Formats: sequence, C-alpha cells, structure tokens
Amino acid sequence: MRIFLAFILTLGLATGGCAWFSGSDSSDTQTPAAQPEEQAAVAAPEPAPAKAAPAKTRAKAEKAAPSRSGKASKASKGPKSEAEISAELNAVGHKLAAQAARTVMPSKASKEVRKDGKGYVASYVEVDATNLTTEMRPGAKGQYVGFIRYQEKFYECRGASKKEALSAPCQQVRARRLNELIRYDGKSWQF
Repeated sequence: MRIFLAFILTLGLATGGCAWFSGSDSSDTQTPAAQPEEQAAVAAPEPAPAKAAPAKTRAKAEKAAPSRSGKASKASKGPKSEAEISAELNAVGHKLAAQAARTVMPSKASKEVRKDGKGYVASYVEVDATNLTTEMRPGAKGQYVGFIRYQEKFYECRGASKKEALSAPCQQVRARRLNELIRYDGKSWQF
C-alpha cells in the first residue's frame, strides 16, 4: 500500500510539477484569443460574386464557408466528458496492444531456436489483444490515470532438428499478464 501511495504521489508531482505550489491557477486567468479565421470572417464581408463567375467557383465558395464554421465550433467545444475520455483510452489501448504485437520478439514470423537435450525448441511470444481491458481512475484537475491490461502468450515448438522445430505445431506453455499505465493530461493520453 505504501508503494502504491508513493507511486501516486510521484506521478502527481511529475504531472503537476511546481504548478501546485505556486499559489495561482494559470488556467483560470487565461482567456482564449480570437482565432484569425474568426476575426477575418467577422471583419470582412463576403465579396459579391462576379457576373461571369462559373457555377463551380460559387459552389467551392459555398463549401468553404461551412468548413470555417466547423473549425470554429471544434475550437469552442468545452471539456470532454468522462465517457469520451474513456473511449479515447480504449482506442489508445488497442493501438498500444497492436504496436506491441507487431514489435514483440521473438515473434511467430521470427522464432527463436535453442537446443534442449537431444532435440530443438523453437519459441515465440504472441500478444493477446482480444482480451484487452482498460480502466480509468480520476486524478487532479481533469487528469486521469489509465490502466491497459492484456496478455502475452509464450509458445514452444519441439523437433529433432532446427528445421523440424520451426515447422512443428506449437503449444502454449505459459502466459504473462501486463498492466500498462498511461496518463491523461487534460487533452490527450500520454504514453
């Protein structure tokens, strides 16, 4: 329990730093500046189309106007809900597990072969991303700690020679549970 509390304290100090001890909250005092696109849209009226302007040009201008307002609505969107943050954690968890599956060594495509008594054993590791689970716990000031849990499965293939071991059917000999910790800094998951 002491180790867990020390870990949480260390994580809190690493993410918050000295900002917790400065006595002022800079996030409350900052006001967002107006976006240059918004200023231009408010200050300059839309030019009138020329008499000989082709229909394609007008269509492009009409399509461009809604996209500007779409960017402004995304920028003015409030803080994310806990469900949205949890969904992002799940997506990041699947991304990390897929990355681990691609980079784990020895892999199924590149087995490790060793001599075992009179025979040979080819072994590899496979990441089981199908049973991936994620959990999110609240932290300080809109920050969260995310837990990504998945398994690594270890396989062995036995044969009388290296070639036979590489082509022999494999059996799972053990599994290892992994628990990855990542943090949410208020905008995105940091890993």
